[in-house]
Amino acid sequence: MAMFLLSLSVTVRSDELLPSKVELSPEEQQMIDWVDTRRDAIVNELEAQVAINSGTLNVAGLDDYRTLLAKDLEALGFTTETVAVEAIPILTCEGGSLQFADHLIATRTGISPNRILLNGHMDTVFGPDDDFQTMTVDSDGTIRGPGVLDMKGGIVVMLNALRALKSVGLLEQANITVLLNSDEEMGSLTSRTLIEGLASEHDVGLIFEGTSENRMTRARKGLGQVRIKVEGREAHSGGAHEQGVSANLALAQQIVAMEALTDYERGVTVNVGVMGGGEKRNTIPGCADAYVDLRYPAIADGQYLLAEVEAIAAAPYAYNPQFPDLPKTEFWGVLHRPAKEENAVVDALIADAMGLSLLIGEPVQGAMFSGGGTDGSIAQSVGLPTVDSLGLDGSGAHSSRERTTVDSLIARTKLAAVMIGREIQAQSAR
Repeated sequence: MAMFLLSLSVTVRSDELLPSKVELSPEEQQMIDWVDTRRDAIVNELEAQVAINSGTLNVAGLDDYRTLLAKDLEALGFTTETVAVEAIPILTCEGGSLQFADHLIATRTGISPNRILLNGHMDTVFGPDDDFQTMTVDSDGTIRGPGVLDMKGGIVVMLNALRALKSVGLLEQANITVLLNSDEEMGSLTSRTLIEGLASEHDVGLIFEGTSENRMTRARKGLGQVRIKVEGREAHSGGAHEQGVSANLALAQQIVAMEALTDYERGVTVNVGVMGGGEKRNTIPGCADAYVDLRYPAIADGQYLLAEVEAIAAAPYAYNPQFPDLPKTEFWGVLHRPAKEENAVVDALIADAMGLSLLIGEPVQGAMFSGGGTDGSIAQSVGLPTVDSLGLDGSGAHSSRERTTVDSLIARTKLAAVMIGREIQAQSAR
């Protein structure tokens, strides 16, 4: 089969990345043709995966999903391992802990010197009680459903790219680890050390998060999260108001101070996403809590935000001289995702993806800086060049408007197959 050569004249976005000149080998064209023959089967596979609810705290659903994915990977010749996860204590008025599902690692060792880490997350933000549960396909090819973009669609792309590689014999050479974690939507709190350890053992990382406007992500903000619990003193709001210390009032004052740290010029934001307190209208609330999100462009900014929020939590609010030890505030905080900086290897891979996509379909239009975080930020922070947006293109993630398209599902599967194949055949490790 003839080789395809691409010559380009493009308008450069502010990302300043140009598509590479690329050509498809006969082997790569065979993989693309193989994906085309499985178009309906790939869509049906996504629908079957979406039908399994895998909200982050739905451990039973995630166990079912992990079992399905393990069988798929074992059928491709991977050896699978389940990584057990312990519960994490949670700082709230109710107390208790968060129990995440176990993670899945699959490995396949071949002669390729290039060690490739493929990563995806099994969890979604939609629990079993959410109204948004099923996938539909419109007549124009629009796919709607929980996780179709973030990121069950990406997992389906990964699996079918590996199958395409197997169809031409390339998978036999691969030196690949697949990590599918269960807690990404809540900050990868139990999988971070796992990601860091695996990243340090590989040469390139490919992560199948989604994209928007057909732009890949070149760099990302860092993310932090904070939990605050305020203890006050309950009292009757009419007969003994002066005997109370309002946890709600103290938390409200803290929230105003924390939100004031947002500085758009510096690119730092603070969002108190969850807050609660009190139990009755006619009782001074004795406990209140909040769950806070931090975003920052550099680690120093993240450290500054975390220190400032902790200082705000430690300051006295809603003071009652009768009870000088109240309110009491407990604080927990972590910078759970480092900022992801530009990387020359990643830039080259994105440029290759842009060039290949012009041949394959659904052209990647450029790269972008994102305020959203992925596990690619963790992997790259320990030195692994990581492309973290090889999943589907779409919009509405984390909402009932989540959507993608059949065309994107097929095109990104083809693109992933070619890109993984080229990494398998790389002559030397980075």
